[in-house]
Amino acid sequence: SVELINAANYGTPQLRERVVFLGSRDGFQVTMPTGDYGRDGSAFQRRLRNLRDALEGLHDPSPESQAFSPSRLRFLKLLSEGQNWRNLPSHLQKEAMGGAYDSGGGKVGFYRRLSFDKPCPTVPTSPIQKSTSLCHPTELRPLSVREYARVQQFPDDWFFSGPIAAKYKQIGNAVPVGLGFVIGKVLLRYLENYEEA
Repeated sequence: SVELINAANYGTPQLRERVVFLGSRDGFQVTMPTGDYGRDGSAFQRRLRNLRDALEGLHDPSPESQAFSPSRLRFLKLLSEGQNWRNLPSHLQKEAMGGAYDSGGGKVGFYRRLSFDKPCPTVPTSPIQKSTSLCHPTELRPLSVREYARVQQFPDDWFFSGPIAAKYKQIGNAVPVGLGFVIGKVLLRYLENYEEA
């Protein structure tokens, strides 16, 4: 089976759409369960986890992070939590965006400050790229390596190797821990039922 899923629907505090392929050489249908999390929460679904949930209780006194360029900081400091380039004063938008200003698409990742009360967007392999900016909601820096790891649901004592850019890349390329767990449970349930049949 081939399914487009969003990791947020499975308890990951980020909106991360991925295609999941599950198969059986014996021709059995192996499918993903419906996620337990929804946008508003209800009697049947818990509310989506947000960035505040992900960072709760994190002790990170010296955040390890890459730095935004001075030209990017010039515009980011004009934005508040949850805003992006569209919230800049209109006379600065074209200057900030450069050639991307006239291109198509939503461009929501440009000069983006995250919101504590929403799920994090997909964490890419770098939080400082022009079109995939992940600026901390209240501090003038990108999410730290440890905050990135929290969004991907790694334990706080998990070790990432190499320079800062390599750490971000390791985290950004990973499958969120909670989503990997759900996929593993699906496969285990299939194997256990298959062996009982």
